[in-house]
Amino acid sequence: MQPYIELENMPSAAVAPAARPNFRHESGNGGGDANPWAVLLRDLADVGQIHIGTSLPAVNLEHHGNWPGARLKGAFGIASGRRFKLRMMLGRWSHLDMSRTDAADAGWRLRLSILDVQDAPLLELGFGEGRQGIALDALIERHNACPNPSWSEAASTLTENPEGFNGNGLRRQMAELGDSPDADDVAEATGQLRLGPARLRERGHVAAVDVELIPCFLEALAEQALPIRIATGTSGVAHSLDSTFFSYRREGSWQALRGDSSLLRIDAAKLDSAWVLNVSEGAREHTTLRLYDARGRSLATLGAAPGFVAAENPIWRTLVNALRD
Repeated sequence: MQPYIELENMPSAAVAPAARPNFRHESGNGGGDANPWAVLLRDLADVGQIHIGTSLPAVNLEHHGNWPGARLKGAFGIASGRRFKLRMMLGRWSHLDMSRTDAADAGWRLRLSILDVQDAPLLELGFGEGRQGIALDALIERHNACPNPSWSEAASTLTENPEGFNGNGLRRQMAELGDSPDADDVAEATGQLRLGPARLRERGHVAAVDVELIPCFLEALAEQALPIRIATGTSGVAHSLDSTFFSYRREGSWQALRGDSSLLRIDAAKLDSAWVLNVSEGAREHTTLRLYDARGRSLATLGAAPGFVAAENPIWRTLVNALRD
């Protein structure tokens, strides 16, 4: 594999060809072009800055940056940027939907949605005008030839039943790609595991908090300009982002947090429960705020962004502790 350097905040023209992010297909699965999703993930590296987003009825997370390249092991893939990571369940990806938009529409002239077999959006990508027009036109031509290609196994073969969740299989796939988060968190983000207080208690100290306090908590995050890590996702993508939000706005029941290149929106009316989980790992403690809907589906998990020291950000701990008082 040729080495590459990721320059997320620089235009694509600043990246030399030898440093271009590329797709790496792990051994034992054939050539990369055998899987059209692998081709698409590889081609995305040519178009420079893109908009990346995932949406559920009650939450959406979006940001922009350069496509970082991707790694694939079977039906599991990882795209890891400087501030974000996408853990992709390719077995649930079914087909593409492409639509052109006015250039004035947030600066993106083409939107590409990866859908499941029921046409639910799994991952949304946006492309601007910029200097990457030739590469973008090639991407459109190559992947718009077949409007509804069936490139994956049926989504129904993947269980939504927590009792049938194969955590060991997911852990093995992540480990083979050098990834080491808690598999249960990835499973919650993709809807494979529902809220389980008993399961959370096995990991550490857990406490339910009042969902009515969540809007105030989100506003405080923006007031403090606190770097946080957000984890959310669709059934086909577990999406995490490290970001600092400077602006908070209420849009009806929706709570919107904006950063320099990121947006998090949560519909507070659809929040059914909120839990604070504190996990001790040796001398290090890690605290997350976990939000769920009425079905026990994870909407978002928020935590302090990892820093250069082991100690958790004290401002984050203060805000979280205020929820429990």
